[in-house]
Amino acid sequence: MRSVRTITTFVGGATYTNAMGAPALEAYCKNPGFDPTQRAFYYVRVIEIPTPRWTTYDAKVFGIALPKDVPASVQDRAYTSPIWYTPAK
Repeated sequence: MRSVRTITTFVGGATYTNAMGAPALEAYCKNPGFDPTQRAFYYVRVIEIPTPRWTTYDAKVFGIALPKDVPASVQDRAYTSPIWYTPAK
């Protein structure tokens, strides 16, 4: 699998673009080890595009230098609500 890194955050302007990925995601997952007699749960982890950190926005708005001890952008993670499976009794 080839990884492509796209720059999405423009620090000087405290802006970002969302030119990669898709506006919606649809997937199908099959668990080959699924045992219908055992409880299970499933969830999805998502990595969002990098965006300016709040300190980058503040530096732009107030016309001050960016702090040197914090990153200029962040890449947040998100988790879906779990899907729970309980076997029939």
